[in-house]
Amino acid sequence: MTFRSTKLAHLLLLLFCLLFPASAEIVELTDATFEHQTQASSGMTTGSWFILFKAERCQHCQKLAPHFEKLATDESIKEAGIVLATVNVPSNRGTTVRFDIRGFPTLIYLHKGRLYRFRGKDRTLEGFKKFVLSPPLDKGQDIRPPPSAWTEILWMFQAMGAELWDAARGKSGKAGLVMVALTCILCFIVFGLVAICFLPARRPLLSSSSTPPHPKNE
Repeated sequence: MTFRSTKLAHLLLLLFCLLFPASAEIVELTDATFEHQTQASSGMTTGSWFILFKAERCQHCQKLAPHFEKLATDESIKEAGIVLATVNVPSNRGTTVRFDIRGFPTLIYLHKGRLYRFRGKDRTLEGFKKFVLSPPLDKGQDIRPPPSAWTEILWMFQAMGAELWDAARGKSGKAGLVMVALTCILCFIVFGLVAICFLPARRPLLSSSSTPPHPKNE
């Protein structure tokens, strides 16, 4: 191969890279892989993680997705060792409950053994970039360790109670109020069945007319 053909090949390769840049990988985490890949409670030697909790049919998640994908290709994010990931909420309830995710899209940042929740209104590339490069250190939370089976059940009941409380306060709209009403009706039915099955039956009171006569002394 001559010098000119080699130079031409390099130019074509450079042009191809400019026109079709390689997209950075966004890791898809599940209940089974979350702790192994993030090492959230065991030192975080795999780097810092910016994680999007989402649902496939969520329109707000779909609107946010392009900005999140652009963040994955940002050079300053790569240099800072920040890994981007997603968690599908409906199919990964264990991780969702562990991090107290009450809705979607929800973004959390795991950095140096602390958890930071993104609460900003600027859900754009610049807003995300500013958040992960300069997290609010005074608002960091402890990272929950992976739960045992009993702890996970307890957390699930706590999450259900929190969701019902939010719904009762009108944060979930009419659908949330309907959910609260149905839950109350269901609890009433369950407690009624328990009362019928397990509470002792009341003995009928004997009236004066039904009192057996005393035997006469002969």
